[in-house]
Amino acid sequence: MDVAKAVGILATNGGKITDYEGGDRVGRPAAPIIGVPTTAGTASEVTVFCVITDRARKFKFSCRSANLAMRQAVMDPELTVSMPPALTAAVGMDTLTHAIESYVSALAYPLTEALSLGAIALVHEHLERAVHDGANIAARDGMLMACWMAGVAFTQARLGNVHAMSHPVGGHFNVPHGVANAIILPVVMDYNAPSAPAKFARIAERLGHRGSGSDAQDAAAAVQLVRRLSERVGIPPSLGAVSVPRDGIPALAADAMQSGNIAINPRPTTYEDMVRLYAQCF
Repeated sequence: MDVAKAVGILATNGGKITDYEGGDRVGRPAAPIIGVPTTAGTASEVTVFCVITDRARKFKFSCRSANLAMRQAVMDPELTVSMPPALTAAVGMDTLTHAIESYVSALAYPLTEALSLGAIALVHEHLERAVHDGANIAARDGMLMACWMAGVAFTQARLGNVHAMSHPVGGHFNVPHGVANAIILPVVMDYNAPSAPAKFARIAERLGHRGSGSDAQDAAAAVQLVRRLSERVGIPPSLGAVSVPRDGIPALAADAMQSGNIAINPRPTTYEDMVRLYAQCF
C-alpha cells in the first residue's frame, strides 16, 4: 500500500519519491487509491503517511501529506486469515506500538486518546487468538479494527521514540518493522513512564491489569505486560536475536535522532539517551 501511495504521488506530482521526504511536500493530490489491507498492522489504508526504504542510504524515510491519503479503505478480515503466525504477531505488535505511542505522544488529545485506548484493549482481547488460531474471524476482525483505530490516532497524534528507533533497525539490518517495534517498545515504555505515569497506568488497565492504586507501580506493570505479550506471541527477545550487531548502535542512534518523532516523545531524548536505549534492547 505504501508503494501504491508513492506511485500515486509521482503520477500527479512527478519527480522522485525522495523529493517528498518529510512533511507536507506533496503539492497535488495523489492519483486515487483504494486500500485493501491483507495484514492488520501498518494502517496505511487510513493514514497520511507512506514509509519508503532507501537502500542506498540504508535509511527509512516517511512522506506525510493529506494529499496522499487513500480515497477508500476496504477492510475484510477474511483477507487476513492467510497470514502465518509470525507475521500476525509482528503486525499485531506494530498496531499495539501505534496505539501506545500515539496515546502518550505530546500531540495527543481526547479524540486520539480514546481511539488509542480502544485499540490497546482490542489488541489485548484478540492478538493471541489471531496468532494461535488464524482462522478465527472474530479475532482477525478485532485486530483489523484495532489497526484502523490506532492508525487514525497516530495520523493525528504521531508516534515517538519506538518508531524513531525501529526505522533505522529496518533500514540498516532488514529487521521486519513490527518485530523491531515489539523488541524496542517495552524499553521505551520504561524510559517514558516517569513522564506520564497516569497514562501508562491506564495502558496497563487496558491490557488487563487490576490497578494497585499507585500510578508508578501500574506503569511498571504495563511494561511487563507488553513484554509478556511479546513472548507469548513468539517475538524474538532482543535485537541481538535478530542479528543486529552491538557495534551498530552509534549509527542507529545517529539515524534515530533525525526522526521528527523524537520531538513529540513524552520524555526529552538526547543522542546519549538513544545510545543507552538501544543498548538496553540487547
